[in-house]
Amino acid sequence: MENPHLNILWLRRLPLFLLLFLAITLPQRSLAQSFNPLISFSVESCTLDKALEKLFADYELNVAFSKAELSKIRIESYSCSYKSVEEVLTDLLKGTDYGFKRIGKQYVIKKNQQLANDPGATVTPPAEPRTEVVKPKRDTVVSKTDNIVHIYDTLKIIRTVMRYDTVVQVKHETHTDTVYEVKYQGWQFPWPKFRNNGWFITPSVTLSSAHFKHEMEMPKPENGSVDVTPSLAYGIGLDGGYKHNRLSVGMSLGYRSVRYRFLLEQTLYSGDYYVNDTLDTYYVVHPAGDTTYQYILDSTYIPLTTTNYAYRDVNRLDYLTLGLFASFDFVKMEHFRAFVKAGASVDFLVSQAGSLNAAESPFHAPIAKEQVEPTRLSYYGGLGVAWKVANRIEFVPEVHYRVTNGSLYRADFPFDMRMRMWDFRLGLTYYF
Repeated sequence: MENPHLNILWLRRLPLFLLLFLAITLPQRSLAQSFNPLISFSVESCTLDKALEKLFADYELNVAFSKAELSKIRIESYSCSYKSVEEVLTDLLKGTDYGFKRIGKQYVIKKNQQLANDPGATVTPPAEPRTEVVKPKRDTVVSKTDNIVHIYDTLKIIRTVMRYDTVVQVKHETHTDTVYEVKYQGWQFPWPKFRNNGWFITPSVTLSSAHFKHEMEMPKPENGSVDVTPSLAYGIGLDGGYKHNRLSVGMSLGYRSVRYRFLLEQTLYSGDYYVNDTLDTYYVVHPAGDTTYQYILDSTYIPLTTTNYAYRDVNRLDYLTLGLFASFDFVKMEHFRAFVKAGASVDFLVSQAGSLNAAESPFHAPIAKEQVEPTRLSYYGGLGVAWKVANRIEFVPEVHYRVTNGSLYRADFPFDMRMRMWDFRLGLTYYF
């Protein structure tokens, strides 16, 4: 038999149970309805991981993804109004080969192939591919054999881009345009295109090795000697002329200085004899009328005296030279030539300094201008080579043998010196 008191107690507690049930079930339903709300979202062009992080920062939506993978995918700017979270995720992942799956309150981002067999996952459709043609690239292949093989290839790279600069397919097409072989000729210097004909000038410096030839014996002082030794001869010059094929002709203007050592040694002797001196004189008168003079004498010994004269000086003769020359290239190559050269010049004395021997003590005196030949003729012949060093410039070393016609001093001065010398010349030729 039922207890009426218990039924009354149950009826009183029934509203309390209903309120408790509603309190438990209604928040879950409302949460389920509000978990996919309508949102407004915008983002500038960036990588996909940055866009998902902004989505969490704006609406606190938990999205699980691999930052290393999504940071390689770049999306364009995106903006929407009043769309659900799933629609926004679908738009962001469209064409990226990624989809999402909702697990509770969290969205998990995975590749479409990983979500293909999952019934609750959303797979994003791929975007329509577009083709980009990269600028052709030229390449050269060189073999390591005796022949150099130049292969000019046109490399066309075709990239198939799905969306947002994500490259999913690269196709290489190679077309050989030209193939030819060049015989290996060893190491070569890239010589410039060179001008080697026409008007030119050549500044130069010259260092000479001189020696003297005496046509007659040099005058020697009594008990002495005179000697001359070449010391130094040098010069500077400027040549100008015209070159046509192998032949060059021109004029030269220069300065030449000749120096030599002057050595003088002489010994004088005096004394080594007696000098008589008269101390007194008397005379005797004879009966016949004759007178005889008598002298009282004394003698004094003069000792031997030796005087040595030794003198050294460096003589200098300076000349201004004006000459003519001609050369012929007997070897002519692209960047090198060798030639023979001949020329003559007139030398004009401009200054002199030093000493020469004299007849009286101290038996030397400064060189007088009247003692030196004011002009002299010299001629030379030699060899030279030229290397190209720039577009219009070549380096030119030469060697000459030069002969002076006549003595360095006047004919009426008995100091005969005829000069011979080897000239070593360095110059730079510039072609206009």
